[in-house]
Amino acid sequence: MRSGLLRNIILVLLVMTAGMMLGSAPAFADQMITAGDLSLGIAGEEEFLAGYVLVPRLPVFWESDTPWTLSVSSLDPDLGVSNDASFVKPLGDLLWRLSDEEVWRPMSQDPQELTWSFEMGAGVIYIDVLVRLDWLSDAPGIYRADIVFSMAPL
Repeated sequence: MRSGLLRNIILVLLVMTAGMMLGSAPAFADQMITAGDLSLGIAGEEEFLAGYVLVPRLPVFWESDTPWTLSVSSLDPDLGVSNDASFVKPLGDLLWRLSDEEVWRPMSQDPQELTWSFEMGAGVIYIDVLVRLDWLSDAPGIYRADIVFSMAPL
């Protein structure tokens, strides 16, 4: 077993940032999104045997005075390069889903609709975040991505 390598196999760090798009919104539209930083820490033997690291029910807070749509995307084309520069962790190894859904979606640089609503006011949605791990291909390194949540009026 590779137990000697477990402490430094992979450190996955996701920095979640909030963004806003007003598009063709009426002048009175007021929208806001808040999501905090998320650190997945060091992946160990248990996570590699499972094949993933999972963070369930990450809250994304929203506020809007008009019906809205919420999108998610990455500013980065991948999750980064291993310490020895021999491996690039694909962005597609980062998956997301609404916490009450079954289907996982790979992160993309293209905005993907998370959800939408005619509801106005303030609320929270929950997403699950998963990073796929592979004993054979993943090399030690610090991996990260800047994730942007964007809100726009319907």
